[in-house]
Amino acid sequence: MTLIEILVALAIFTISFLVLIDAQNLNIRSSAHAHRMSIATILAQDKMTETLLKHKDTPLREIEEKEDGTFEGTYSKYRWEITSRDFAYDLSFLIAMAQGGGETEEETRPPEAESPLLAYLPKISQFIKNSSKEMTVTVFWREGATERNVSLTTHLFNYKTPLPL
Repeated sequence: MTLIEILVALAIFTISFLVLIDAQNLNIRSSAHAHRMSIATILAQDKMTETLLKHKDTPLREIEEKEDGTFEGTYSKYRWEITSRDFAYDLSFLIAMAQGGGETEEETRPPEAESPLLAYLPKISQFIKNSSKEMTVTVFWREGATERNVSLTTHLFNYKTPLPL
């Protein structure tokens, strides 16, 4: 074996070794990120459950629009934020369907052929707006210089609100 053969073999070994080390480092970083993501998801689920229980009998209009805080103890590097907003579901696509959305302008329907659904859709939209709220729990943490987050969203409904039909 010549000196050149030994140097080539050593170079191949060194490059292969560095590639393996880099792959292992990537694996460790990915595992750590997945671990933090799992912790954040569990914390968000716990906070969501806690908040739902807290507001179980609270009228929807009395739920605060925003709350925030930091977890204690082992999870003090994580912080949380809860936002709530009125939930309005756009039912306009149903109006187009009820009106026979595929018709051309020349093909007009007689007034008696209109769907009774058209009269109820605005009332149903207003009912959904008045009896529901969207709530989102977001958990934040830092990974190096980057702030990461996980969000969970649910909808609260007041089933006692009378349907205005």
